[in-house]
Amino acid sequence: MSAGMSSGVSTGVPRRALLASCLLAGALTGCTSSGGAGAGGRAAAGAAGLRRRAARASTGLLARYDATAAAHPALAGPLTPFRDIVAAHLSALTEADTGGAGPEGAAPEVPGEASRAVSELATAERQAADERMGALAEAPPELARLLAALAAAGAVSAHLLNEVRA
Repeated sequence: MSAGMSSGVSTGVPRRALLASCLLAGALTGCTSSGGAGAGGRAAAGAAGLRRRAARASTGLLARYDATAAAHPALAGPLTPFRDIVAAHLSALTEADTGGAGPEGAAPEVPGEASRAVSELATAERQAADERMGALAEAPPELARLLAALAAAGAVSAHLLNEVRA
């Protein structure tokens, strides 16, 4: 990392927070599954639907991070680790699906004030985490573990986004 990430810079996130996020994202690579083998066609179709919905949420989050970084270039660096985690989530969710998540539509609108833009990112992370937690009861065990890990990572990211300043 560069000297620009020293503790005196107000645009960064503390190293411990980034390290915790990166470790959590790294742990996700071991949480992926190839679907509900042996659970029956109906259960597998339900799991595939849950996985696609979660992937669409991650695709939307990526678009929001990209739009925010484009609208507020000073935030691009501090938001990169959070965006990378969402990209890892999307990869974990789409590894068994050759179709991918697909685009979510038009780029989201970004508030003109940087602090509000970051606040909206945190809200979107919390919303995605809540949706994933809500899907746990419907998910087969392996997908439930993945969704729980992604929900936890999203909740942590939402919390840590409060420390990002432009």
